[in-house]
Formats: sequence, C-alpha cells, structure tokens
Amino acid sequence: MEFYNRSEERTGVQIHAAYSPSVDVQCDFVMVYGIDDEMPEKVREWKEKGYIVHLMTGVAWGKYVDFLSGEFDGREHWDEGQVTYDGKEKSHGHQVPYMVPSVAFANYLTQKIKVAIDAGVEAVHLEEPEFWVDAGYSAAFKREWQTFYNEPWQDPKLSADAQFRASKLKSYLYKRTLDRLCSELKEYARVTYNKSVRFYVPTHSLVNYSQWRIVSPEASLIDLPTIDGYIAQIWTGTSRTENVYEGVLKERTFETAFLEYGVMQELTRGTGRRMWFLHDPIEDNARHTWEDYRTNYYKTVCASLFHYDVHHLNTRPIF
Repeated sequence: MEFYNRSEERTGVQIHAAYSPSVDVQCDFVMVYGIDDEMPEKVREWKEKGYIVHLMTGVAWGKYVDFLSGEFDGREHWDEGQVTYDGKEKSHGHQVPYMVPSVAFANYLTQKIKVAIDAGVEAVHLEEPEFWVDAGYSAAFKREWQTFYNEPWQDPKLSADAQFRASKLKSYLYKRTLDRLCSELKEYARVTYNKSVRFYVPTHSLVNYSQWRIVSPEASLIDLPTIDGYIAQIWTGTSRTENVYEGVLKERTFETAFLEYGVMQELTRGTGRRMWFLHDPIEDNARHTWEDYRTNYYKTVCASLFHYDVHHLNTRPIF
C-alpha cells in the first residue's frame, strides 16, 4: 500500500499504544507518548506503517520513578517535587510529582530521550513546562534560590517582591532545562546520525496559566533557537474555565478558546516556527456527559478555525 505524502505534517495524533489498525486514524505523524521500555518498539511499528514518528514526554511530570528513587544515578530525588507552603506535594498522579527542574532531572531526561533518537524519531515534544504559583517550598527549590540569587531562600508568601522573585526563578528553571535538553540532544543527533531532530513545546495558553495560577516560561522560549515551535494545548478543560465579562462569571467555551488560540498564534507569527492547534475530544474531568463533551469540543474546534494562519492540527484520540 502506498501512502500519500505526509511530509508537511499538517495533522498528528498523540498516542500511547503500539500500532493497531483500530487506532490508525491516517494522519501525517504520530507522537508516541512516554519514555518507557516499550517506546523503541512502538516507534519501530509506527515507522513501518509509513508514519513520521515523534516522541512526546512530560518535562514537568511523568512516570519517572527510576529517577526519583535513585535507580538512575544512585541518588534519591524525591525532594525535587513541587511543594506548597503547607508541605503538600503538587501531584499529577501516584508517584508523579510536578518537578522542580534540576540539572539532574535535565540529565535524566536527556539520557532517556537519546534512546528515542536512536530509535529514529524525527521530533521531540517536551510537554507542559509548568510550575505552580503556590509551590516553591521544597528543598530543591530552596537550593535553586540560593544558587540563583546567592542569598538564603525567602518565603514567597511574605511579600510581593518575594513572590515575584520566586516566579522569576520558576520560569528561569524551565527555560534552562529546555535549553539544556534541546541543545544537547540536537548535538547528539547531528554527531551520532548526521540528522536534524526538531523540538517542540506543547503548552497551555498564558490566558489559562493566569487563570489556573501556573508559572510558565512560554513567552521567553522564543529566545531559544533550539525550540522549533509549539502545540497550543487548548481544549474544553481550559476553555470552559469560568471568567468574568460585564460583571458576570460563567463558562464561555467558544469565546475563551478563540482568545486562547489567538494568543498562542502570536508566539510564532513572523518567526518561521511551527504551531499546531490541539483538538481534544474530551477533557480530563470524567463527571461530564458525552453530550457535554461533544458540544464543547465543537466550540473549541470552531474557535480554532477562525485563526486561518494556523493550519496544522493535533489531536488525542478516544479509544
């Protein structure tokens, strides 16, 4: 069977599963999710079916227990999770903390992603560099503060200045991590295989990060020449977040999605970098009905189509 030319990579799908006809949606590229032991085989199977294969993995969270437990480098890293003032860990699941992106964590991800480059991926997506505003109390963050500011850590709750400085450091740490990862891995691909591997950052909009109180280096990533573009992670879960207009607080999914996609579009305008718009059929909240998912999904898709300068689309399938 001959496949049409997928080289423009207009449509892609994020998927954790190995190849199966039941999950083959005939898009242009496939993002194999995760850096577990099965990843190289999944890459091989999708490539054999004619797909351009990317890798996606979290840069703030993921199933990285071998790093946290010390199996990777002989030192435990449980103190590198994001922690709030009352000692609670910011978590994305069991043993999946949001990370303070240390140099050791960057080294871990680098070594894991090299395996994907060895397997033949064409691009890597480093998902969601996010640091919660109410975090900043872990031992790792305090160490980073001392290194960055050359002074003892300050409690971000104590003053507006301390909160500003904590947020500035949080943004810097993820920018540093992305720069280290992309620079070293691009060099590895060039030296080892004489090939170019592209790097993208899937990220929520700054509108949503403001609403959800998350610090992101998003806007400043334009300064990193090793970043090739973004995925605008806008979906019902972000766009249905209630907001105030003319004194009324309510959901405005279509209007908010239109604004979110528009903000993200400006990150690549005039830069020559790539932007994909995410279309996600359902959100993470399992309490809604299928009719609710469908109605709001259509609203986000319609909102994205008003931004005609972006014509590359990414989705998460339902299987």
